Amino acid sequence: MKRLPKFRVFAIAVAGLVLAGCGSSEPTTPKEAVKQFIVVSAVDCADNTGLEFEQCITLLEKAIAEHDKAAVTYKKLAACEKAEGAERCDRIGEDLYRARLSAFQITMSAKPTAIPLYPGKTATPGFRTASNTEIAADADTFTFTKSAADAAHLYVGKKKG
Repeated sequence: MKRLPKFRVFAIAVAGLVLAGCGSSEPTTPKEAVKQFIVVSAVDCADNTGLEFEQCITLLEKAIAEHDKAAVTYKKLAACEKAEGAERCDRIGEDLYRARLSAFQITMSAKPTAIPLYPGKTATPGFRTASNTEIAADADTFTFTKSAADAAHLYVGKKKG
């Protein structure tokens, strides 16, 4: 009988162990979904997410800084309202306008995060992210606070500029 080199014996043993794990009949439990909240202020955040008020302030300050840094700006109100919709723009500086910051998405991961949200651009109450992902107020994957749900309805029916 011919002897197999040690490496081949090792490789066969590892392959056997790997294959032994395939097709396990034990049921797998689905990962628990990460909770996501839509809030309009630090008080709203603290009252509804389980985070401390100071944590909410820190999260929202970071989201506001992201908004200040990344929001598209327009030189004229008319140009902003044409792109964002009527009454959906704020004046910044002397001659600049940008989309109105309207709410925040809080993601309750191991390290909670927050991103700025803007008025939605559809006829459905909700908000949108900076990348234009719409978040409807009745979305199953988000928990809208009462204040956020009320705010989501403010822009419905207002026509784009």
